[in-house]
Amino acid sequence: MTLEEELANTLSQEIARELDKEILWGMLQGIGWVRVTLPSFVDNRHAVDITYWLEENCKSNFERTGSDFLFENGEDAVIFTLRWMS
Repeated sequence: MTLEEELANTLSQEIARELDKEILWGMLQGIGWVRVTLPSFVDNRHAVDITYWLEENCKSNFERTGSDFLFENGEDAVIFTLRWMS
């Protein structure tokens, strides 16, 4: 396999994963899950702090990809937003 073919394969797999995520998240939002997108992380420590906070404070299921979050419980989403977007 050539370098170009490997690159094309890698990129197509990334695009497929992103599309799959968007479809799944859209379905979850359709049944009431709440999506929150942070503008950006300050640094890696900020991202780690958020990870620990999620584990300690969320009462229901949640999903996360980078700075994009999806909460099963609307109250978790509100508390998360107040904590990390203010």
